[in-house]
Amino acid sequence: MPSSLVRKAAPVTAAGLACALAFAAAPPAAAGPAAALPTVGVRVGVTGGAYTGSVGIVRTAARTVFGGYYCAANGTDPTPLTALVDAQEQYGLGGVRAYWDAAKKDFVVTDIHGDVADGKKKWNAYVNEKKITTGPCGTAIKDTDKVRWTLEA
Repeated sequence: MPSSLVRKAAPVTAAGLACALAFAAAPPAAAGPAAALPTVGVRVGVTGGAYTGSVGIVRTAARTVFGGYYCAANGTDPTPLTALVDAQEQYGLGGVRAYWDAAKKDFVVTDIHGDVADGKKKWNAYVNEKKITTGPCGTAIKDTDKVRWTLEA
């Protein structure tokens, strides 16, 4: 006995099929995980606390950092925070900690090499000796920049 739920196949035109395939196509290369994001080489320094140091060239790019948040200026550019995290991974700064501040919609660095920010001091980032005015994931850096993190009142 035939089911009453059987439907007839609707004819599909070439234009309809092309439209459906266009929506099912892979996303543009820039959106995929294998996309080539700009990678830059920068110098990273840390000052202001008991630990003061400068490391060699740090290769950095936009990336996911603490807690799975994507850190990129303009959606694709490396930032002072990605440079700091990559300096930690490439050279070992003795630890870097930060948390996501939902109100600022950016990270706040709390600890570098055991030098902890508190109510009196905070970590500030400088790019080419100019203090950043946006958050550490909202500031783009470019090849040969000098990034400095300073614990200051």
